Amino acid sequence: MKILLVDDEKEFLKVLEVAFQVYRPGYRLITAVTGTEGLAMVEKERPDLIVLDVMLPDMEGFEVCRHIRARTSAPIIHLTARDREEDVVQGLESGADDYITKPFGYRTLMARVDALLRRAGGANGGDRPDVFHCGDLTVDFVRRQVTLKGKKLYLTAKEYRIIEELARHPGQVVSHKALLTSIWGEEYHDEPQYLKTYVYRLRRKIEVDPRHPQYIITHYGDGYCLRNGGPSNGEAHGCETPGRRVRDALTQR
Repeated sequence: MKILLVDDEKEFLKVLEVAFQVYRPGYRLITAVTGTEGLAMVEKERPDLIVLDVMLPDMEGFEVCRHIRARTSAPIIHLTARDREEDVVQGLESGADDYITKPFGYRTLMARVDALLRRAGGANGGDRPDVFHCGDLTVDFVRRQVTLKGKKLYLTAKEYRIIEELARHPGQVVSHKALLTSIWGEEYHDEPQYLKTYVYRLRRKIEVDPRHPQYIITHYGDGYCLRNGGPSNGEAHGCETPGRRVRDALTQR
């Protein structure tokens, strides 16, 4: 796996390189000290994951993140001393998949890197379909690609994982906890704001009117559902909740 580290503090980059050599010697590291250099490295090297500082000398890291996200769906981790809540939200909304504030534990960073790479490159299950169609929306599980009306959508790793998880269970409501645990990890199962932020961003890319979604339907208190069979004016009919499945099973006994 190829990791791009973007930070203007050269000494800190050296420390990160040592940490990766100690904890994850199998990764190949590339470094950049400016946003412009980082973008050039993304084009040239096609890294599998980017660790990106927010405070860079030539442009803000959030802007760099947006430019990177327009070029690739590779996971992005903001690693920065800026720890205000508004900074975290801005970082996630700019396209980052995770946000880690300094000081941090190196083993924690490695675990986050491993998790993002694992989820970005996860294989399909044995008898699962290769492609899911929902109206004009198509999810290709093999290519990890989503298209709308035949046009490829550029999604972050987290955005893709959300729609992939929903497409694996079409017409069924997937709970907030299940999505958070599967995509972010067990430690995030009580952090619904992460999920809401990404669903909002995802809807802006696939919905005609994100305020009245036709594909990703909200079931308040339960979770989200990807309609099975195409959009229908944002109505949630046909989406089966976990509670309904339990009641139906009990009724059939």
